[in-house]
Amino acid sequence: MNLKLKVWRQDNADDHGRFEEYNANGIDTDMSFLEMLDVVNEGLIEDGQEPIAFDSDCREGICGTCSMVINGAAHGGQQGTTACQLHMRHF
Repeated sequence: MNLKLKVWRQDNADDHGRFEEYNANGIDTDMSFLEMLDVVNEGLIEDGQEPIAFDSDCREGICGTCSMVINGAAHGGQQGTTACQLHMRHF
C-alpha cells in the first residue's frame, strides 16, 4: 500500500510550524501506524533528513504514550484504539 502523509512539523515552541508531505510506499497492511512511521523515518534518515518525531513507549496499547491525531481524529478515529494498535489495513 502507498500513502501520502501530511505531517505537522515545528522546529521549536516559538516556530509557527507547517505541514510537510511524505510518501510511505510499500507499506504492509498488517503494520501498525507506528511501524509505518518507523519505515518512513528509516528512509528519511537514509536520505539525511530529519525523522518524524513522535512518542511511544510500550507499543502494546497499554500506556497511551503514542496518542496522536490521525486524519483529524484522535487515534485515527477508531474508538478505544491507540496508534500502536491501529493497523494500516484500516486506511
